[in-house]
Amino acid sequence: MTPPRVILVGTGHLAHRIESMARADGREVIHLPAVAASGSAPAFASIVERLRAIDPGAFPAAYLLDDRDDLNLQCLVALLSVHPTLPVVLSLSNESIAPHLQAANPNVRVVNPFKMAAPALVDTLDTPLSHTFAYERPPAPISSRRKIDDDPLVRRLSAGFGVVIVAATGYFRYAEDLSWVDALYFVIVTIATVGYGDISLRNSSTLSKLIGIALIVSATCFIWMIFSLTIDRVIKRRVQLALGRRTYTHAGHVIVCGLGRLGYFVAERLIARGERVLVIELNAEGAKVESLRALGADVYIGDARVPGVLQEVGITRAKALYSIVNNDLANLEIGLIARTIAPDLRLVLRIFDDGMAARLREQLDIQLTVSMTAIVDEQVYRALPSVAATAP
Repeated sequence: MTPPRVILVGTGHLAHRIESMARADGREVIHLPAVAASGSAPAFASIVERLRAIDPGAFPAAYLLDDRDDLNLQCLVALLSVHPTLPVVLSLSNESIAPHLQAANPNVRVVNPFKMAAPALVDTLDTPLSHTFAYERPPAPISSRRKIDDDPLVRRLSAGFGVVIVAATGYFRYAEDLSWVDALYFVIVTIATVGYGDISLRNSSTLSKLIGIALIVSATCFIWMIFSLTIDRVIKRRVQLALGRRTYTHAGHVIVCGLGRLGYFVAERLIARGERVLVIELNAEGAKVESLRALGADVYIGDARVPGVLQEVGITRAKALYSIVNNDLANLEIGLIARTIAPDLRLVLRIFDDGMAARLREQLDIQLTVSMTAIVDEQVYRALPSVAATAP
């Protein structure tokens, strides 16, 4: 009997796991990468020709599981142009497009692996843990972040300006035989270039006139520099606040590092659960930043690998930290820095490789290391009716 066949298009961890599962079930798999050998996406006509060459009619189903939505969509259109009734499982993280695709073609099963994995990651908040730190904990890193308000130049200029005012007041008090109040009044009027005329240097000595000129010039320079630096500081502060960069006083909150496709759905589900969520995201232009803020989450635009950032978001008072950046090394770095600052913090790290995740649990006491593809592979694989029908 000819074994059941499937077409698999795409690269990445999920495609690899689905291929392994299909072969373990005795299925013949034709695995086509969604990109050319050069690393660029092939033209639409090229995809069609490749599909025709393998006779899609001989394969009862297909999986389109590339990491990029645009390539999956391109391959879907090409595949349906060759075989319109072929059952297809399409990986797609775009929630806006998915309903239209399924309504237009009932044979297409759209799955969102990132949304499917989110509940399992959120449930790790309830997983019992016991910390057994396997090695001596390194000292907590010292934050090198400097507050915007801590600008020594403004303080020095203000102090210098004050010295000029005091010195000029003392000079005119004795040189022009004025009272202290009148001398201070004259200096302030001169600095402000108001010139009421009630006190003037018309009949004063040459030295007093030169002192008056120097006072006007120096005061103008001081005022201009102090004003410019102050406005610059105010604007920077406003920008920092717009980016969520401030010291948070939350307690019992959940920190989510990375607002990618998985991070958004995890944060969304945490909010729905009633958790107070604070997201650290490196990209201020991310499409999901404002969406999460509208849901009530705080978003801090910054690098979670910087200890000062973790300290500003109140990591020592947090309930848990999720590091689900699309990079194992970055997740590990964030987790280890967080563990150094807050040893008892519940850490949930996204690690693609199951073997590496197991070693991290053993050697670094990071017990909650999860693989998104390991969570969803069975659901994605069984999304095809023909495959689900043969499930044990």
